Amino acid sequence: MGNAADTAVGSTDAASVKRVLRAFEERIGTDRFAVWFGGVGVQVAPADRRTDRRTAAPTVTIAAGSGFTHEWLRRTFRADFEAAASAVCGEGVEVRWEPVANPVAEDRPTASPPPPNHPIKEAPAAAGEGGPGRRRPSGERGFAPGRHSTAAAPASPSRRRGHMLEDFVVGPSNRMAVGAVEMAVSRPGEVSPLVIHGSSGLGKTHLLEGACERVRELHPGATAVCLSAEQFTTAFLQALHGGGLPGFRRSCRGADLLVIDDVQFFVGKKATLLEVLHTIDALQRLGRQVILACDRELDALPELGADLLTRCRGGMTARILPPDYDVRRGIVTALCAKRGIVVPDDVTHYIATSMTRHARELYGAVNRLQATSTMLGLPVGLGMAEEALADLVRSSGRSVRLADIERAVCKAFGIDGGCLQSARRSRTGSHPRMLAMYLARKHTQSALAEIGQYFGRRSHSTVIAAQKAVGEWVASGTPIVLADATWSVDEAIRRVEDVLRAG
Repeated sequence: MGNAADTAVGSTDAASVKRVLRAFEERIGTDRFAVWFGGVGVQVAPADRRTDRRTAAPTVTIAAGSGFTHEWLRRTFRADFEAAASAVCGEGVEVRWEPVANPVAEDRPTASPPPPNHPIKEAPAAAGEGGPGRRRPSGERGFAPGRHSTAAAPASPSRRRGHMLEDFVVGPSNRMAVGAVEMAVSRPGEVSPLVIHGSSGLGKTHLLEGACERVRELHPGATAVCLSAEQFTTAFLQALHGGGLPGFRRSCRGADLLVIDDVQFFVGKKATLLEVLHTIDALQRLGRQVILACDRELDALPELGADLLTRCRGGMTARILPPDYDVRRGIVTALCAKRGIVVPDDVTHYIATSMTRHARELYGAVNRLQATSTMLGLPVGLGMAEEALADLVRSSGRSVRLADIERAVCKAFGIDGGCLQSARRSRTGSHPRMLAMYLARKHTQSALAEIGQYFGRRSHSTVIAAQKAVGEWVASGTPIVLADATWSVDEAIRRVEDVLRAG
């Protein structure tokens, strides 16, 4: 809660302010506190500073909300706040609730992002959404610099600065996604919603945070709201049950840029999905930009619903593939330079060739090298790197089992596990089985006879024939039938390998 406490303004007893806010947050929960009280002003005046000296207890003054919002916050949270103040300052403490001095500033914050624990940042309301914001005429796109008041309290100086787009290492595996984000930021609303998809650890969150930071640089008056799907769901449900739904909707639907990460988290959450759908519709009517990210392509997420998927396909989708060697090497080089670590080229090459699955492995390897070098007082060298990273390299190169191949094929295309074991010779059964055998030869050390035995007690010659057939399909671009749908063989293989990498 330390970040929230640090945002308190106007306090005369900083230590008491922090303790009161910490106790208050513990009573109502971190997420709820962040939504409604992330930037409140609190004052704790000791008894000897009070004008009213009839009691020895101090006065605690909290400034939150304005108008109806202030009254609702006071009624809803008064008992919890008084209990927190009493626990810190003693019985008899006087609690005063005051509206914020500048309600315009409260309703129209600057584009500074919220503290790390703050899931929602209040944004100006669009016309018709219960607030005074200007509704952009239909068809007008782009951010509107100067729409927001600059009188709002600044964000906490202790917040973590988001990733920057210029720090993202670009290569063939991610160039399309980077270009799409650049387009969305420079020409907002034209490709909305933009959906970035790819396995975990490939840089999706980096791109999303970079988009928000770039918007704040290029359009100082614009509001960018960046949430994970879990944060959106939590804040929405709390607002729904706590009576704060209008404020929540102003926050999201009044933003110039709304970014939601890990969209696959919405699967199975019907009420939240409906809210997301209406939020995207509202932002599109205003010509605003929406960027979403998920760990798989849209076709693999039918549970999101046809309406949401249709809107996503009406914008733009961009895929991030696992980083190739040049990208991995660039990430290691950039990270070492940022940390001030001197790493020889042979060590950089060793890391980039040993850690091949995703960028997080590379970060972990550099962290391990830095810690080892510091503890031992030794410069980074190849021998030291091989010894320090031995367990990480083994983990990165973990063996793939036949059961992993079967699970990945079934999960990627929604196929029953028994299909790969059956004796059916139709294309709907034989194509996924042949694909599984091909991938088993590619990713496992299993013998031909072992693969044939696993996939329906077939002979080793059947496995050889399957491997040859799929290889010919890849060379000729022949489509294959999987789960009653026709797929490009290259795309089918990439889809299964994505599942394998995700674990």
